Amino acid sequence: MSRFIAVVHGGHVESKGFDVYELTARTARGADDEACLLAARRDAAFDRTAYVVVEIDDRECLTRRLTWRERLTGKIQ
Repeated sequence: MSRFIAVVHGGHVESKGFDVYELTARTARGADDEACLLAARRDAAFDRTAYVVVEIDDRECLTRRLTWRERLTGKIQ
């Protein structure tokens, strides 16, 4: 069984970068729906958002921050 995290990024000039959320969903479709909701909550008139869902195995424990590539592609290197 997998866990999922969502990486949400805003495209505004004053964007603070990426927001990373641990999702409660246990399926890929449920995780995508949950991430879409999180991105929609952050979306504003001049701040369009994008998101990527990253799947993490239950046995995997990340003790480091995600790299830029992992945040953009959704794949852990």
